[in-house]
Amino acid sequence: MAKRAKSARSRRALVSWRGSHLFVKLSGTAMVLAACLGSGAWASGQQPAPPPESPSAPSALTPGELYKQAMHPLDVVRSSMDNWSDTEMSAFLVGVRMAKEACGQASPETYGGDDLYDLARLCSLGQDWNAANTAATRYLDSRAEPHRTQAFALSINALMHLNGADLAVQTAHSMMENQPFDAEAAYALRYLKEALEQAGDPSAAYLAQSEHAEIVKALQNGTALKAAHGEAVMSLGTLYESAMELAFWQRYRHRDADAATTANDIDEALAKGAALSAEDRLRIEAVRTQYALLGKPLPALKTTAVDEPPRLKGKTAAAQLSRSQPPAQIGPDFGAATVLVVFPDWCPQCRKMMKALTEFGAANKTTPIHAYGLMFLDDPAALDQTAEEKRAAHEQSLRDVQGTNTLVVDGKDARALGILDFPLGIVLDHEGKVRFVGVLPADAFSGNGYIGKVLVRMTGGAAASTPQAP
Repeated sequence: MAKRAKSARSRRALVSWRGSHLFVKLSGTAMVLAACLGSGAWASGQQPAPPPESPSAPSALTPGELYKQAMHPLDVVRSSMDNWSDTEMSAFLVGVRMAKEACGQASPETYGGDDLYDLARLCSLGQDWNAANTAATRYLDSRAEPHRTQAFALSINALMHLNGADLAVQTAHSMMENQPFDAEAAYALRYLKEALEQAGDPSAAYLAQSEHAEIVKALQNGTALKAAHGEAVMSLGTLYESAMELAFWQRYRHRDADAATTANDIDEALAKGAALSAEDRLRIEAVRTQYALLGKPLPALKTTAVDEPPRLKGKTAAAQLSRSQPPAQIGPDFGAATVLVVFPDWCPQCRKMMKALTEFGAANKTTPIHAYGLMFLDDPAALDQTAEEKRAAHEQSLRDVQGTNTLVVDGKDARALGILDFPLGIVLDHEGKVRFVGVLPADAFSGNGYIGKVLVRMTGGAAASTPQAP
């Protein structure tokens, strides 16, 4: 019983690989860097002016890009530890325990060079954050190479876990002043920015502003950003997405003129580079689509209620569902605000979020704040399923969200919103205009979650009270 409880607590972490680091989303905290596990990545108001034309791109995806696209659903599912098997979770916990014990027996004073850096990684994996920060800081003080940027990242991560956001930001600024802006630095900065943003810390925008000149310069080079030491690579599409976070955050704070300038800088820099790959163009156009939604009414969406999931016998599950269930509508009453969460039915952590979303909406019904999940039925190319297996999978997904505020939306309409990563949150104001769009953390609807912070910020701090949560 104790083992099961411990496993459940550990499943609260959201894990993904970026650069040469393991990024972990711990429940109630922001997405931060937990352990460095070696090089290589694991494949995971005023309206803005129209962006300039992009460099021409190949008309078709390469086999490598098609492979990444096909594997994307698996990457999304594996990114949440809620979806790990008991065997995988047990193996992970064994590694964490071994690292913690070894870290506790080591003394940073007795190590130097690569060994000291490896100790910082070991202690991070063991979640001994004081020891990890001590080892990383000692490595930086020694002026050793070549892991300086990674050591900065480990220190930033440890400080965030120790609730030292101000010190983490100071460390990030020191990294930008003393290290080249490479893929390692870009990944560390991105996840610190997102950690601060999800915590409601305005330092996220200030940090992004400090990074702006460097990230624009990197985009001008027209090639993927590589690590000075190591194998980490940030694609142009991901680099563009990271750069545009500043423009989104400026729009959220009603600084539309600043946002227009930021977006123009980024698009002009991109236009100076070489031709984009189809994969990069896909991500860039998705970001532009989402940015263009801000300040405008949400495009019309055909939605269907899920009262009693039927047996799907038609060739197209979505079409069969729409014929057998009554239509549902978002608006024209948007309340004080309306929160939407868009996701494909194969995303288990997204389906799980629907219970919290429904409880959030019920807790705020007197405000009122409306909350709906928008699930679209999708067949991932990576799954080799028969027609019957696909229908069975869709039926199970529909059963999972039954009793929640979840509507089924047409997949074509959902993709027209520029959706690539999940779950995608969209917040509408009382007029039905989009005021926020972005990927949500797993605890977005918790008592002090990200959605509550988004709603308070959207009103300029004029809300009578922080939105309630279950």
